[in-house]
Amino acid sequence: MSAALSEAAIAAELQHHPAATREEAWRRAERALRLRAALLAEADRAGLAPEPEDDAPVRETADESRIRRLLERRIRVADVSEADCRAEFARHRARFRTPPLFEAAHILIAADMSSEDARAPARAEAARLASLLAARPDSFARLAREHSACPSGADGGGLGQITARDVTPEIASMLAAMTPGTICPVPVPTRHGYHLLRLDRREDGRDLPFEAVRDRIRDHLRQRAWLDAARAYAATLTDVSAEEEPAP
Repeated sequence: MSAALSEAAIAAELQHHPAATREEAWRRAERALRLRAALLAEADRAGLAPEPEDDAPVRETADESRIRRLLERRIRVADVSEADCRAEFARHRARFRTPPLFEAAHILIAADMSSEDARAPARAEAARLASLLAARPDSFARLAREHSACPSGADGGGLGQITARDVTPEIASMLAAMTPGTICPVPVPTRHGYHLLRLDRREDGRDLPFEAVRDRIRDHLRQRAWLDAARAYAATLTDVSAEEEPAP
C-alpha cells in the first residue's frame, strides 16, 4: 500500500491508538489507516456492497459493513474441540476459580483527594475515628451511622458480601491482607477519601469444574483463533508482519 496519507487523516485517527509516545501512536494510526484502505480495496475487488446488520448494538458505517462482509468471506477457522478446551483448562487452571468473597464494613470520610486543603482535615478526622475504634471496636456501627459519607453508613457501614471487583484496588488489597474479625488500624486512602475498614468474614475462592467453564473457554479459543487468522490475512494485504498488525 503506497498511497500517501494526509497528516490530517492520521491526526484524526490518533485518538483510537493510545501509546506511550506520540510517535508510537502516530505509527499505529498510520498503520491502521493503511490496513483499512487495503481492506476496502479488497472489498471493491470482491464487489461487496454495504449490508449493515440490523441487530448490531452499534450501527455500522458503510465501510465497516463492507470490511465485515469481506472478513466473513476470507477468514475461516477450525472449530474448537473438546480436547482443545480441556487442554486450555489444564494449562490455566488458576484462572478458573471463583473470586474470594469478603463480608466487610467501612466508614468513609469523603474528601476531594486532589486538594491537600481538603485531604488534611479528612485525614485528621479519619485518624481520630481510627483511635476511637482501637479503643472501642464495638462502636464501629455507631460511628458509621454518625460519620460515614457512604449510604452504607445508615446500615452501620455494612457492605454485605463483595469481591475485589466491587471496591477500589486499595480497599481490595487491604481486605486481602486483613484477618477476619479485625479492624484495619489505619485509614485507607482512595480517590473517594479515607476509609476505615472492618473485615467480618472471608471465603476463599474455589476451583470451578471444567463443565462450568467449557463454553467460556470455547468462546475464548474461537475468538483467539479468529484474531490470529485476521492478523495473518491483514499481513497478506500490507507490508506489516502478522505479529505487528492490529486486528481489523
